Amino acid sequence: MAFSRFLKIAVTSFMLVVGFAPALSVVPAMAQDMNATIIVPDAPGGARFTGCYSVSQRLYGPYRMSFCLEQRGSYTVSGGGVTCNGRLNWSASGRTIEIDLTRTSCGNGVAWTADTMSCQGTGLFNGPGIGSAIGNAVAKVIAPSIPSINGLNCTYYPNARGEQPTQISARRTS
Repeated sequence: MAFSRFLKIAVTSFMLVVGFAPALSVVPAMAQDMNATIIVPDAPGGARFTGCYSVSQRLYGPYRMSFCLEQRGSYTVSGGGVTCNGRLNWSASGRTIEIDLTRTSCGNGVAWTADTMSCQGTGLFNGPGIGSAIGNAVAKVIAPSIPSINGLNCTYYPNARGEQPTQISARRTS
């Protein structure tokens, strides 16, 4: 297994060096760009939005949601006696962040639907006060001149039959 992986990397590298373009199809693409920024009025160059958020409103009645926009995005929904931990995919363009939740089993014969959200950033964070002091220091070292957004305003589009889109807000937790 390890030799096979090494061989694939070696052949791909060789093909790239000699200019064989089809070798690019062997190299996996990153699902999300961790350096992506979205445009906000106070930061024309863009602001970072990756991190974790907690949704202020309840969804489908008793359910609370939190989610993380990371390379491998994730979400958690809890309430009504269940906890669901699922994956999400996201993309950013201009001012908008599109989020697609994957359907996930919550146990006890229930699942969370593959809902979607369309979000825009709110407020900017340029100094201490969000997340841990260590997390803030790391963020400033990695990207010292790019601010982070404080929260997201989203339209939540349920996939469940009979449910209507709703406006939600999420605040950054890390």
